[in-house]
Amino acid sequence: MNQEEPKALDDFISQEEREHLLNGLHRFLVWVGEKVPDEVEVNGKNIKLNELIWRCIHKKEFSEQEKKRFLELVQILESKEKHDEEALRKAHLTREEAKRLYAESASLIRAIMDLRECEAGNVKLKESSDEIRRKVDDARRWIGFLKNVGKKNTI
Repeated sequence: MNQEEPKALDDFISQEEREHLLNGLHRFLVWVGEKVPDEVEVNGKNIKLNELIWRCIHKKEFSEQEKKRFLELVQILESKEKHDEEALRKAHLTREEAKRLYAESASLIRAIMDLRECEAGNVKLKESSDEIRRKVDDARRWIGFLKNVGKKNTI
């Protein structure tokens, strides 16, 4: 009773659409704007990838063992991404399946880039909370100044 409806020929991607998606994955900065997957399964274990990268951003230094684990995870994610890309290249896919694979691949590429940056020690918060507070105070002073300038001085 819970059978899938047969797919019409128009539901499947054409070779041109397939090539467009594959070329899109090879674009420079394809990962920009993509969300890091919340979790990824590695060797039967779920790793909270988004949380891991968040911790990485807030940590100042990494041990050699942590850096090694980042590299291992990068290799695993690269393998998963290549598998998705190969499925996108060869499998008989509907448009929805192809879009899902494309999005999954792009988000894996994003995670890989972030993890490489973590391993290299390049991902850090850009501004400390003190700097942010100073900017907010500056903005408030400017708003106060602009409000005063806008008022007519009556003598």
